[in-house]
Amino acid sequence: MVSSPQSREVYDSIRKRWVSATPEELVRQKLLSLLVDKLGYPPHAIAIEKKLSELPHLKEIEVPSRRVDILCYESETLRPLLLIECKGVPLQEKMLSQVMGYNAFIGAPLICLANDGQFLLGWEDPKQAITLDRLPSYEKLRDETNL
Repeated sequence: MVSSPQSREVYDSIRKRWVSATPEELVRQKLLSLLVDKLGYPPHAIAIEKKLSELPHLKEIEVPSRRVDILCYESETLRPLLLIECKGVPLQEKMLSQVMGYNAFIGAPLICLANDGQFLLGWEDPKQAITLDRLPSYEKLRDETNL
């Protein structure tokens, strides 16, 4: 993660611009680095801080005026794979309703609520066969959810 000399901004390599280094943004940037550098998620298939109405698969329907923090797509079909809600504060169960509400429109098979030290992961389909204690690689998530 590259930060400005005053450490008030951090460079977002996916959005290709400097952004304010809020606690939530620092969480987002850490996760983006993990997703791209360690877990193999293609940068071109990640949407960051997008309104629901700006997402390719939701352009034709009416959706609430809300923004998603991170949405990872399958790179060729743009099928949603992973929705992540970032928090700069300790995680609470009630925060799950926010990410679940977004996902009612998005339809990602895996959702995540994350802060600087915790992940809460859950499958949209509770019958999903694999259990997770950490974010899966892009390849594994893509292959496991390819119906």
